[in-house]
Amino acid sequence: MSPLHVYRCVFRSVFLFPALIACSLAAGQAQASDKAVDDLVAQANKAMMSGKPQEAESTLRKAIDLAPTRADLYMLRSRARDSAGKMEAAMEDANKYIELAPSDAFAYINRARLYMSMEKNEAALQDANKAIELDPEEPDGYYRRADIYAEMGKKGEAKADEAKAEELDKKAR
Repeated sequence: MSPLHVYRCVFRSVFLFPALIACSLAAGQAQASDKAVDDLVAQANKAMMSGKPQEAESTLRKAIDLAPTRADLYMLRSRARDSAGKMEAAMEDANKYIELAPSDAFAYINRARLYMSMEKNEAALQDANKAIELDPEEPDGYYRRADIYAEMGKKGEAKADEAKAEELDKKAR
């Protein structure tokens, strides 16, 4: 074995082995972190089911600290904040969810619901339209838009969207 070959083997073992160990540890930590976040989500869901949205919000804050780029956490916290009557904070989380998952129709459906609660029907309609554009086979987008149209006094449009949503629901079964 040449001295150069020996040097390469030693170099690889000295420098690559610690890197492999670090990668393995990072993967293990990511799995542990994912489990911790999932456990916190389960706790938050339990709090929501028990009518404790502020407890859910607090628990989700911890989950977001562990996984700040996980979009679903912002959706859940948006709902908890909405249930706690914190509309502006709920909207902030809805916006963050859209920032992290701009192609998820449910992000826009959720924000449309918040806009409706804030009596901002034009903004709600824009989001419902975006949700339908992103996923035209999802009935919830049509149901949400039907609600918005009904709120706006557009009965014909509301009935048409409700019929479309029901048709899609039947297809899905």
